[in-house]
Amino acid sequence: MNGIYWIFFGGVTGGLTGILLGEKGYGKVLSIGCAISFDTFFGVVGAFCMHTLFGAMFGEGSLFNNYGTALIGAIVLVGICRLVSETYFRSPSYRGMSRAAFIEWHDELTVKELASWKKRRAEQARSKSSAA
Repeated sequence: MNGIYWIFFGGVTGGLTGILLGEKGYGKVLSIGCAISFDTFFGVVGAFCMHTLFGAMFGEGSLFNNYGTALIGAIVLVGICRLVSETYFRSPSYRGMSRAAFIEWHDELTVKELASWKKRRAEQARSKSSAA
């Protein structure tokens, strides 16, 4: 039953750490739900690794010590994964922009394109009427 608690604390801590980090790392590329899922997974893995590492090095400690190491492991692994993904795996579709900046840029581009279509249709209508 003790393992379920540190898995729970690791997952919750990983998710909250990802929310606090915002759009850093793979948070720029993925949707919010996917990024939180990754953070939760990495939080559980980090909690497991730290709990196993400190349990092997120092033996079983107090309950506070076990959960503290799980929380620290979750925060550290989520931070490292976000840092590595930001450094090495940049998204070519966003070109280093945040998701909000990309959506704004895309909307501006769409509005400009639609405006040019209206001009082209008006010109085509004028050319057809003058040719007739």
